[in-house]
Amino acid sequence: MVADVSKSILTHTGHQVCCAYSGEQAVDLAMETCYDLAIIDAMLPGMSGIETFEIIKQICPHTQGILLSGALNVNMIMMAMEKGFSKVLAKPLQIAALTKMVQATLIETELREKNKVLQKQMLQMRSLFEQYLSPEVTSILMNQQNTLSKTTGGVQEITILFADIRNFTLLIQHLPLTEAQTFLTNYFDMVADIIASWHGTLDKFIGDAALALFGAPEPLTSPNLAAVSAALEIQKGFEVLRNQWALKSDFFMEIGLGIGISRGPIYLGNVGSRRRLDYTVIGADVNIAQRLASETTAGQILITDSVYSDVADKCTIQEEKTRSLRGLEKTVQIYSIIP
Repeated sequence: MVADVSKSILTHTGHQVCCAYSGEQAVDLAMETCYDLAIIDAMLPGMSGIETFEIIKQICPHTQGILLSGALNVNMIMMAMEKGFSKVLAKPLQIAALTKMVQATLIETELREKNKVLQKQMLQMRSLFEQYLSPEVTSILMNQQNTLSKTTGGVQEITILFADIRNFTLLIQHLPLTEAQTFLTNYFDMVADIIASWHGTLDKFIGDAALALFGAPEPLTSPNLAAVSAALEIQKGFEVLRNQWALKSDFFMEIGLGIGISRGPIYLGNVGSRRRLDYTVIGADVNIAQRLASETTAGQILITDSVYSDVADKCTIQEEKTRSLRGLEKTVQIYSIIP
């Protein structure tokens, strides 16, 4: 009786409805078709309504449920919710209440499914972004409520690491470009993994060079030590990689890796035009780190005073002569890290 009345009411309001007169029949229907919604009486011949819906949910996890009962109590409501029912409705049935509850449940289901699709799209977008940007920068950009051009930037103390392959121009003159690309991919994978392991942020790859930040956007207690530790690991990793590739070509023994590290006030944020933006860093110490990397011999790590003070007692360091770096008015006191 209840099933027939419900079918009549809901069919009249535009829904497609199938009826079952026992728990077993309802399960059989669910085996054939996964329905959007099951309206189940608590008192059914054979299995109870709650037992029936528990089995239906195992067959069709996305099916929503409304439990009907003439003897609703707190325990029954709690058990119904535990078994996956979305709502409960007291009997005797009121036409307005039933149609309103069905409509609300179906709307919630639709919104839930749309939300799942959006979450999947967001994960796909994040995955795509992270192929071009660091996870930290991706999070900043995706969490912005405004347009990307309004993403907040600012000046803060940041440690900059710049790693540059020495004599790479010589190498690519004697190596197929596809092999050079494969070598760089291996090298950059290694660099990215090590920087991430020390909680640094990979800002960008520039040709055969890599620029990384320590202390922002992710705060670090000891950014200078993290940068130096990462640099030492990168040098070791590069030596292993170079020796592996040297088995293919002797020209790999002609290249080496130089790393420069400096720290100072850096602008971190969006730089560019309305048509093209780059979330990156600007500052004298960015240029200093780059210049230091270009001044190194193969396998060398050079640091400035601003880095030395924090790592002097943590690793072996050799003081170098002050140098005049291209584009800088003052000479720079530098030190080399001894592996």
